[in-house]
Order: sequence, then C-alpha cells, then structure tokens
Amino acid sequence: MAIRDIIDLLESQGEWVNRSCTRDRILFGDDQTEISKVITCWVATNKVIQYAIEHDIHFIISHENPFYLASTTLPTLIYKAQKEKEALLKENNITIYRCHDLWDVYPEYGIRDSWANKLDLDFEESHDHSYYRYTHDINMTVEECAQHIINKIKPYHQQGIEIIGDKTQIIHRLGIGTGACTDVFEMYEEGADACLVSDDGVSNWIGVQWAVDHDIPLIVINHMTCEAPGMEHMVEYLSKQFPEVTFTFVSNDYGIYLSLIHISEPTRRSY
Repeated sequence: MAIRDIIDLLESQGEWVNRSCTRDRILFGDDQTEISKVITCWVATNKVIQYAIEHDIHFIISHENPFYLASTTLPTLIYKAQKEKEALLKENNITIYRCHDLWDVYPEYGIRDSWANKLDLDFEESHDHSYYRYTHDINMTVEECAQHIINKIKPYHQQGIEIIGDKTQIIHRLGIGTGACTDVFEMYEEGADACLVSDDGVSNWIGVQWAVDHDIPLIVINHMTCEAPGMEHMVEYLSKQFPEVTFTFVSNDYGIYLSLIHISEPTRRSY
C-alpha cells in the first residue's frame, strides 16, 4: 500500500479543516512509498525516528511539528537540527505526515474526545467542532479532581500536576480543552467553574492572574499528556480502515515526574 492511500482517506474528511491553509501536510518524504507498517505519535522526535529505523518502518504520522519551528528566520541551532533530522529521514527513506487540524476534533477517536474519555469523568456530549468539553456536576474538590486526573494520565509520563487556586474549592462544571486550546476565558464564558489547561495553553501573566482574581481554579497538565491519547486512539481507527497495515503508537518518553527532596531545617537568611 502507498502512503498516499492513507493520507487520501484522512484528507477526504473533516469539513472543519481549511484545506487551503492547514497544518495537515507531508513535512518530509515521498507519498508514493509502499509501506506495511506505520507509527503514530505526538511528535516525531529523534527517538521516535530511531524506533522506526530499528523496526523497518517508513511512515510516521506526527500530531505536532517535528521540525520545531517554521520560519525563514531561524536560530542557527534550530536550522542545524532541522537539517540533521531531514538527513536521517532521507537516509532511511522515512516519510513524516502531520495530522493536526483533522485529528484535534475528529469525533470519538480524535484528540478532544479521546482526552475526555481518558479522564473518565461525566462529560456532556460534544457539540459542533468546539475544542472544548464540559462535565456535568462532578461535585469534587479541586484536589480530589487533580488526584483523579493523575491516576488516569500516568501512562503518559506525568506523575505530578499543578494546582492554581484553592484546592478545597468544589468543582461542579469542569472545562477541558484540546491540546494548547485551553482558553480560560472561553471556558468560563461557557459555564466552567474550574479549568483543566495545558502548560502551552495558558499564560501566567494573563489567564492565570485573571483566574486567581476570579476564584477559578486551574489544573495544569503537560501539552503532550492531553494529546497523546488521541494519537494512540488513531491506531484503532486506522487499523479498521487498513487491516493489512500494522499501526503502532510510539509514546514520547518525557513528562513530569515527582522529585521528593527532604529538607530538615528551613533556610533562613539575615541581611
């Protein structure tokens, strides 16, 4: 089977995608390459590419851009890293396709719905092509909700979580977003009284300050953590469409880990 067959199926769907200006493109390689195995991942790091090389896989579907930054004015270190990655891909005949705009809100299997399902909370039905989902009344404290989330996301290399606000405050309608699309203002205006946001989707000097001033607790997770379930779920979807091809989700093995440091005495300084 040619890579183009898989891309054509993906690109034949998604009325929400603006095909005249989209992130969903081949970033490197040849769409006519014949393949029998495919990797899906959040981002095609060098480790993911090395996995492909070791397992004779020549097609990678990456949700994020593995080339760091798209610009004609690049820091020299980024430009050099791009060229090194391209050389590695060329040497091993590997094609990378970015599937982002389609998969963010693809029903059931995509990023938004897979994230909501992974959290195992009582969510309202998704609607339209919104990046957001909202729970029914979960009646949990912020701390209880954060602990519940931690237990669900451990497979994605996140063992810790950040709480901003009163951890004893009761959450009724939790809002969650898709990847970096976690705008606290939009979720608040749609009735959320607490928000699960990504570290790339909120700014400390704007959203966080406003949320603190308005008693809206924030639970902060890593960007990758909330999108990896959707790329993992893509394996199930594509396997049904192309049963003759082997699809494998390769997890990015970095995240947030707990580091416990015992301090016997508080540090005091006199000036």
